[in-house]
Amino acid sequence: MQDDLTRQYLASINERIEAIKILVREYRAGDVEIDRKIRLMAHSLHGSGATFGFPEISVAAKEVELAEDKDLIRKLTLLVKVLKDAPAKASEAKVAVAEAFRILLIDDDADNALMIREALQRKPGNYEVVVAETAAGGEEQLVKHPFSLILLDLVLPDRDGREILREIKIEYKLPTPVFVLSAIERDTVRVECMSMGADKFFLKPYDPHAVALAIDAVLRKGAAAEKRELSLVPLGAETAPIAPVVAASEPTAAASYAGKSVLVAEDDTLQAANLKQRLSREGLSVDVVDNGQLALDMLAKKSYSLVILDVRMPMLDGFAVLMRIRGEMKLRQMPVIMLTAMGSEAEIIKGYDLGADDYILKPYSTIQLVARVKSLLKRR
Repeated sequence: MQDDLTRQYLASINERIEAIKILVREYRAGDVEIDRKIRLMAHSLHGSGATFGFPEISVAAKEVELAEDKDLIRKLTLLVKVLKDAPAKASEAKVAVAEAFRILLIDDDADNALMIREALQRKPGNYEVVVAETAAGGEEQLVKHPFSLILLDLVLPDRDGREILREIKIEYKLPTPVFVLSAIERDTVRVECMSMGADKFFLKPYDPHAVALAIDAVLRKGAAAEKRELSLVPLGAETAPIAPVVAASEPTAAASYAGKSVLVAEDDTLQAANLKQRLSREGLSVDVVDNGQLALDMLAKKSYSLVILDVRMPMLDGFAVLMRIRGEMKLRQMPVIMLTAMGSEAEIIKGYDLGADDYILKPYSTIQLVARVKSLLKRR
């Protein structure tokens, strides 16, 4: 039955391409209503592509749906190409099932790719490992090819891996299994990733043979059987019950933050002003300082619900401030978020070791940061 539906879906692709061409002509002619129709059409393709076995259509359609006006025609052109290629890729995929499993590794550490490849060579079957060293490269590969499984590093040079996981599992709704690779040994991070749909979570340095064994189990022995073994139980507490988890990136709208205060320590005045404006809209009282010493002075005078610390600041850096907060000031329950540069895995680990509750990678999405602030406030 599913094969019949897939064939029907493929048969409809030419009509969809022609419809897009008509919409493009009308858009270029200046019809103001066409922009909305294009995005509605893209929304429909985003929802249907992965359902019928074409995740690359879902990814390309989502890019059209979210495209800025100046990029709309270019994104549509890419979508048309993906649609044209779909029938041929469907035929290739049938052959590929018998011949090979294609794995996408999104990780900027080339040694990890080598280790995974060597470990998979010892398993029966033919595994192909495609490497993307950046989040952007990973997204480009997802548009070009279908993949059997994705290995995702959390700390990438250009984006937070948690954002990529959210897009894959929640926004694009790709059915592809995702294994998270991370040097961040924190139950909260693991639980957050699993709650967003990750299938496995491996701590670095990991045993490549254990990863290869898990890949083989999911792809060759059936993902359904593997899924039954998964849970949101933190590492080291597999037998202990745990409360339901709400993903940090999806706060509930009902929460009220009136009366809560946030201290932002950020020496970039524009970013600080943007943060203050955005957090104030949520009903939060926000104070801003531009160096670590002023942050400590404010904390000595006033009680805060949460603190956001930039790692690199004048006078005292974020780590020094965090040490004082958790040490002599004895503010051990107050949530602290660290702002750090992209790809700074060592800084993230150091922040957690000193008592940080979460991290945000710069340059960051203000929406993502606000969501994490809300999540920590609710948790407290």
